Amino acid sequence: MLILRPLVLAVVGIGLFSGVVFAHHPTGGAGLGQAGPIRTVSATTLQQGKVSFAAQAEFIDLDGFSDSQLLRFAMQGKDAHTAESVFHSIMSMGYGITNDLSVSMKLSYEHIENIREAHSDEPGEVHLHGDAKGIGDLTIMGQYRFLKTDNNFESALFFGLKVPTGKTNDRDIQDETFEAEFLPGTGAWNPIIGIAATKRYGKVSLDGNLQYTFGTRGTQFTNLGDIFNYNAAASYRAVSGTIAWDLILEANGEWKEKQRIRGEKDPNSGGNALFLAPGARVVFAKKVSTFFSVGIPLVQDMNGIQDDTKYKALFGISFSL
Repeated sequence: MLILRPLVLAVVGIGLFSGVVFAHHPTGGAGLGQAGPIRTVSATTLQQGKVSFAAQAEFIDLDGFSDSQLLRFAMQGKDAHTAESVFHSIMSMGYGITNDLSVSMKLSYEHIENIREAHSDEPGEVHLHGDAKGIGDLTIMGQYRFLKTDNNFESALFFGLKVPTGKTNDRDIQDETFEAEFLPGTGAWNPIIGIAATKRYGKVSLDGNLQYTFGTRGTQFTNLGDIFNYNAAASYRAVSGTIAWDLILEANGEWKEKQRIRGEKDPNSGGNALFLAPGARVVFAKKVSTFFSVGIPLVQDMNGIQDDTKYKALFGISFSL
């Protein structure tokens, strides 16, 4: 086992860097555990010496604008853009340094389909840009469980950094670089802080977490804005045994600050969205799990002119050693 773990870490690292991040950049799920919520971060840390790996796929179906709607916005003196859908493939790994301290990494590949826009200075034309795709930014996280009581309550702090490893020069069908908000990489260093809490009642687990990501200036002199995520989840172990089933219901919220381009705020950016996300997890021999979650919008209070989300679906598999 001592020989196997370094080998697994090396293989996982190769997998992360050979594959590959509001709607255009991924939130994904916590995903590394073998129980509990999917998108909400649990306070439970990995056991000392345990390695966990997860692969996820996330599809976001957008309620995009038609060409006639874009032209109408342009005639009103407003710039507007739209996209059809977003797809992320996310790979992540975690390692338990101690029973109370875990570290993890997450990397994604992003594909935004059918980007179009209309400008107020060209009100009679819709510009077709095609698909933006490429490797996203790397996220490195640490999680420290500072409280674990005898009545099954846990709390943890987590902290991290989003590193600008993603592609920032992807070009559209006109051979022009996509605007910063559509690029797979941000070109920015983004610190992350948060707190999580978990309480277990027999077969039921209640989890919640708050996370704040600080936006900084990146590619094209653009600051995509701060992000505040707030999540809560209830999980129920419906079937126990060698093959176990968890039923999960989550509320996943995200507030995003308006982006700033060369110091100027973009009125068509930022806002608040809240999703209700039922899901399930199947665990095999406490080592391998598959999971899925479907996010249904409850609140979409977006600033200015932006695509709404019809739904978002997440599927993944994880295993631990």
